[in-house]
Amino acid sequence: MTTIKRYSNRKLYNTDTCQYVTLEEIAGILKADGDVRVIDHRTGADLTTLTLLQVVLEQERQIGGLLP
Repeated sequence: MTTIKRYSNRKLYNTDTCQYVTLEEIAGILKADGDVRVIDHRTGADLTTLTLLQVVLEQERQIGGLLP
């Protein structure tokens, strides 16, 4: 499982690769691995659902046709 930390400045950090990632890169991780967990760095709250919704909306904005 890939763990992503979200910082207060909205940056997303992949703890496995020690690099900042974008929503597009998270979509790539989902396609390749299929298992991502996003947590808030400060509080430890699970932000996976919120972040995955942002990934879907970003994909819809870029290529369209994902949502009816």
